[in-house]
Amino acid sequence: MEKVQLIFIKIGNLINFIITSLIIKILHLKQREIIPKTSLLIRLDSIGDYILVQNFFSFFRNHPVYQDYKVTLCGNIIWKDLAEYLNEDIFDSFIWINRKKFRWNFFYKYSLLKQIFKAGYETVIETTFTREILFGDTIVKASKAKERIGSTGSPDSHLKWKRKIFSDDYYTKLITQSEKNIFEFYRNKEFFEKVLKIKIDITKPSMNFEKVEYKFPVENEFIVIVPGAQEKARRWSEKNFKQLIEHLLKEYHYDILLAGSTSEKIIIKKIIDRINSQRVFDISGKTTLTQFGKIISKAKLLISNETSAVHFAAAVNIPFICISNGQRFGRFMPYPNDMKVFGKFIFPTVIENHLNDRQYLERNFRFNSNLDINEISLDRLKNEINKFIISNLKGINNV
Repeated sequence: MEKVQLIFIKIGNLINFIITSLIIKILHLKQREIIPKTSLLIRLDSIGDYILVQNFFSFFRNHPVYQDYKVTLCGNIIWKDLAEYLNEDIFDSFIWINRKKFRWNFFYKYSLLKQIFKAGYETVIETTFTREILFGDTIVKASKAKERIGSTGSPDSHLKWKRKIFSDDYYTKLITQSEKNIFEFYRNKEFFEKVLKIKIDITKPSMNFEKVEYKFPVENEFIVIVPGAQEKARRWSEKNFKQLIEHLLKEYHYDILLAGSTSEKIIIKKIIDRINSQRVFDISGKTTLTQFGKIISKAKLLISNETSAVHFAAAVNIPFICISNGQRFGRFMPYPNDMKVFGKFIFPTVIENHLNDRQYLERNFRFNSNLDINEISLDRLKNEINKFIISNLKGINNV
């Protein structure tokens, strides 16, 4: 059944590619001028990916070559409010892409590609390491910019040969990047250093949400818990989270805020309905990303599956514990020791037993993980949290 589904997906992608190519050919039949000193930066991946790249945009903005340019960011609409808050002084304008609509709504796709083509950008830069033919690469091709820059791309075997055949020639310049398994923040740093030909000295992601207004539902100190995740394989069970919260309520004075997207309200409801406490609050689907950042920045601790919440916590210097099945080990987690974040990653036993064998972990978990996240026992997490709270929360004040 899975093989049949995979075949249909591949056929669908091929049809999409053909139709999209035709749309671009039609757009390119018309003439338009290149506008000097205009640039478009493209970034269409998820919230966590944005957090790990957003600090580098200022180096582009302030670079001697580009400081007089009008700079536009073409971004994923899911992190629109976050980018417009954090990068409001960096970009002159924004173009927001709804990925779901862009993929299969060809009227929507035509309208956006037409807007980008007509803008006449002199320079277009696709900043993503894992380039996608039907997204960032398509926008680069449609732009017909004078200078089109991108990365040589990730070494995923199912993507590398496709880019080589179909989309590498969309670019006038490809930045050669290491195929070693590098933490994503360092990967972005490598890319911008090579594009700008400068040394960038920042060592970790950072964000500040002091200007964000939010009325907290609690007056006491609190812990934020994020029990959802996009993929089921990355979700610790609702039963485990329920019992963990009961343990925290019994052992500590902190209130509990359960956070997540609107789509994760069902997961949170399953947890909260089983807990009879006035110290547990459901804030899922009730906050913007900037408000969520504010909440994390004032928390005493974040406990989360492997989601963007972990990157929020790392960027605002708040202690976190992440429950992970090890997928994409080395690229998105764990955070490198030299970043000195207050974070602890809890993995299934197979990974825990090989933490000193980097080659084994990268060979087996660089791209995927079939390990059961629920192999991580409740008792083990309780012990880790108890140790973590004692060693990390004493004397740590919120910034």
